Amino acid sequence: MNRKDFSIDGSFLEHRGRKVFYLLLEPVGGGVRDSILFLPPFAEEMNKSRHIVASQARALAAAGYRVMLLDVTGCGDAGGEFADATWQCWVEDALLAADTLAAMGAGSLSLWGLRLGAPLACEVSRSRADIRRLVLWQPVLNGEQQIDQFLRLKAMSSAVNGSVSFDRKTLWNELRAGRPLEVAGYDLSSALALELAKVRLNDLKPGCEQVDWVEVGTLSGDSFSVAAESVVSNWQQQGVSVGKHSVPGDPFWRIVDAGINASLQRCTSEVFAQS
Repeated sequence: MNRKDFSIDGSFLEHRGRKVFYLLLEPVGGGVRDSILFLPPFAEEMNKSRHIVASQARALAAAGYRVMLLDVTGCGDAGGEFADATWQCWVEDALLAADTLAAMGAGSLSLWGLRLGAPLACEVSRSRADIRRLVLWQPVLNGEQQIDQFLRLKAMSSAVNGSVSFDRKTLWNELRAGRPLEVAGYDLSSALALELAKVRLNDLKPGCEQVDWVEVGTLSGDSFSVAAESVVSNWQQQGVSVGKHSVPGDPFWRIVDAGINASLQRCTSEVFAQS
């Protein structure tokens, strides 16, 4: 891959007093095949994944795609505070980015979501008729489980510091009482936690006909969990074509400075290249 094969530019989008940030990667010296909007995972998972996502985006741009990497409200280089973010404002941010990318023209529009970005991609696809395909990396199936995993960081921090440990019930009681929690440097609001607790991928049948679901892990037989298979089956029964892909590798969204997964990158590039 040659850096001269593509350009990178950053800018902001403004909506309802909010400013969201994006990086736009575009091929140089040729036409754009299609456009791809990346929707990010939750909180610290994005920080740990950013270099993996950037590497994939560069590969896609060098192959002729226009790729937009979005930072939603309160995250990354976007404006606002994490404490003020809500699921609904993230959906609005993603829809604004999709509008902007589609308005640039050239080819069809696909959505690429990592972890919590997968249900976000499904939400966006249900509101637009122009989405060609969803590519979902290791989708979060259940928003409540995502918050549970996040809260474990607080429990781990308490154990390391020797302070009083917090169990799941206590933490959720705090959130349900309307009190925010500080977790790993993030101010998690009660509103966001309770909104995400209602998000279920099984309820978010995509609005497009083609979905490619990519799981990363050990390849001992079928690496899709029973819960993931249930979602796939439900979508298929409703007329969605779901391609299932398993690649070996570590859970890079949980690992600091994880190496580039060549199998994942190759699989993803091949999926986007399909007609």
